[in-house]
Amino acid sequence: MKTLELTITGLYIVGCILIGGWAQKRARQSKDDYWIAGRQIGTFVNSWALMAALASGGSVLGVTALGYSLGIPYAFAMYAGAVLGFPMAGVLVAKQLRNLGKVTITDFLTSRYKSRFIQIAVPIIIVLSMGTYIIAQMKAAGVTAQFLLGIPYNQAIVLTAIVFIVYVSIGGMWAVTVTDVVQGILVVFMMLVLAITMFTRFGGVTPLLMEAARVRPQVGTLAALPLSSYIGAFVVWACAAPVIPHIVMRIYTSKDVKSARYSLNYAMLIYAVMVVFGVLGISTAGHVVFPGLKDADTLFLKMTGEFLPPIFAGLAVAAVMAAVMSTTDALLLSCASAVAHDIYEKIINPRASDRTVINIGMITTWVIGLAAMFFAFNPPKLLTMLYTAAVGLIVSSLFAPVVLGIWWKRANDAGAIAGLLAGSVSYLYTLWFMKLPSLSHILISLPLSFVVMIVVSLATARPSDDVIRMVEELHS
Repeated sequence: MKTLELTITGLYIVGCILIGGWAQKRARQSKDDYWIAGRQIGTFVNSWALMAALASGGSVLGVTALGYSLGIPYAFAMYAGAVLGFPMAGVLVAKQLRNLGKVTITDFLTSRYKSRFIQIAVPIIIVLSMGTYIIAQMKAAGVTAQFLLGIPYNQAIVLTAIVFIVYVSIGGMWAVTVTDVVQGILVVFMMLVLAITMFTRFGGVTPLLMEAARVRPQVGTLAALPLSSYIGAFVVWACAAPVIPHIVMRIYTSKDVKSARYSLNYAMLIYAVMVVFGVLGISTAGHVVFPGLKDADTLFLKMTGEFLPPIFAGLAVAAVMAAVMSTTDALLLSCASAVAHDIYEKIINPRASDRTVINIGMITTWVIGLAAMFFAFNPPKLLTMLYTAAVGLIVSSLFAPVVLGIWWKRANDAGAIAGLLAGSVSYLYTLWFMKLPSLSHILISLPLSFVVMIVVSLATARPSDDVIRMVEELHS
């Protein structure tokens, strides 16, 4: 094991736990403090926290791996969708959701549609999809610790899981927010340092691209996958930010509507810079210095160990851990809120006290975190493809009911149920039973969800006057 890298990583882990301890008292003051930091997060902090929530281990290891294995156009197609998703959320949902003043995406859907089916189905979809997302993040942590620290993969998984479960369960959104800001800055810093190092080594961006194209001519072409796979990857992530639970909860944490919108736009800029540097600087250089790499998810780690001083190797471990934790903690909190807030408090025990709901959230955090840890012991390759498939289910299920629920007064309960079922069932069917190009399933399920919801809404009774007034108030 490497002493310097272990020391830096150890200090980082201790820091995360200390932040959780600091946040504990504040987080337990009320349910709002635990789930959404009391709606007190300003623009600067929320910008970095939003970026970090999306910039997962899959973004650090995954964006470089995707550019290396499937080419620059495919990586940009997918991550350009993620970049666009931030302003889309700002335009489509930020004002309305922040005006609603709730906690979760399920809160909006159950306020807009008076359906017990939606009240139960949405949290279940969230837990299943986001649980898969968490597993992908844990793999990134295990691969990193194994490669740069010499720690066995399974031990690294256990260590990482215990750390973020501890600080999320005791500190709630306050702990998640503070750690995410630190983690986001560290991730972007390390990505830029390694990319600039490679640009310098090859004499600039253009010489590096030319050398990579000479070694592997396919690096800049569209030949790797069918066009529908490129479009599908873009659509999944472009539509994710407006509905994905851990991003929506960040909108609720904002001080006001203006801050929510600015935070999303600033997060877009930060994320875009990181992706561009990662793909152009690291993925392309990988073809030159590590041709024929078997596991592309290790590219960032190999480059760091080969070209940066030992102290940066330690920071690289911390950066990937930071990327993993900054997304996983937000995912874990969104899963816990789906169980404790959306199911326990809203359905099982509506009279539960704040303390009881928070305790249920803490218990749920441990259960989901440990379950994800178990499944992460034998994960598949290509992190980005795994968790993008999970995000595709969320988008197929919820995008139409959320967007039409905000912008179309005629949308009703029957239409929302039909749209949710059409999107989720068609997505899972095409994913499991049809041999379609990767990530192209969304091109069937998402339009189908919209069409079915519109048709059923028009064919059934109008929403009540109270619901229509609520929609009008969201836009005021």
